[in-house]
Amino acid sequence: MLEIERKIEELNRPVKRRLQELFAPGKKPFEVYGLLSEFMAKPGKLLRPALCLASCQAVGGRREDAVSAAAAIEMFHNFTLIHDDIEDNSLLRRGKPCLHIKYSLPLALNAGDGLFMLVWKEALSIPGPRREEAQRRLLSGFTQVLEGQAIELGWYFKGKWDVAESDYRTVVEGKTGALISCACEVGGMLGGGDRAACRALSEFGMGIGVGFQIMDDVLNLSGDQKKYGKEIGGDIAEGKRTLITIRALQALEGRKRERLGFILKKSKKSKRDVKEALLLIKESGVMESVVNAAEEEISRAISKLDALPRNSQKLLREIAEYITKRER
Repeated sequence: MLEIERKIEELNRPVKRRLQELFAPGKKPFEVYGLLSEFMAKPGKLLRPALCLASCQAVGGRREDAVSAAAAIEMFHNFTLIHDDIEDNSLLRRGKPCLHIKYSLPLALNAGDGLFMLVWKEALSIPGPRREEAQRRLLSGFTQVLEGQAIELGWYFKGKWDVAESDYRTVVEGKTGALISCACEVGGMLGGGDRAACRALSEFGMGIGVGFQIMDDVLNLSGDQKKYGKEIGGDIAEGKRTLITIRALQALEGRKRERLGFILKKSKKSKRDVKEALLLIKESGVMESVVNAAEEEISRAISKLDALPRNSQKLLREIAEYITKRER
């Protein structure tokens, strides 16, 4: 385990305890809480709650003051994963079959709805004088995630492939950046940060959120499936518009561009189709530029931390840098 992973694990200890309390096995009906207990027992890296708690500490607050908000944010993130897997027809999540694969789509959908209700139950328990401000910011962040996801789903519904990089960024800022931005800003609020500090944390979170999503797109096409926990090439099979596909379609010429476009537009893709698309993307030579774009986003985001005291930036900087080097 890397040193930063140990720091994140230690930082998240009270959040993990809270989630274990909320999702202890045995609560009935199993068809809701059993599914959620199983899903939440397979946590990811808990980067969003870690950023919330680290932001709280960075402005001089106690992490205990942000635990409920951090737990609510992690629960909301997991709610979106359950529904995303359904919307994307995904097979694997964290190396295991998705809930809708194991238990059926209706039960998974209903369990996701139940998790969304538990999010707000937890959010209502946020303590402190700025609790209502934090709750409003959570609502704003959650709404941005919904809207970003809706725009992307609209592309699928309309069969829209003439997606510009600016369109991609709008979606990514919503579906990924908004929640990380929210986590950082809410942590700053609950830690007692002033307006300038909270704004800087919000912008920092948005930047690393965009960088995080770009790297996730890269890992989906070039990562190690055992480490990544999802099927490699899944974004191709699902027809996702990513910075990689946008740039690859621009870089390829003639029949190769036409062939990649044809495969991407197919509603059902075979494993051979996915393999061919991956080879064409590799041949386009855009992967390095996409990784560079993610790193540039992270670098710009980190510069926003200059609004905070230098000695309080270290952990946030380490988490941000870790995101660009992750393998899962």
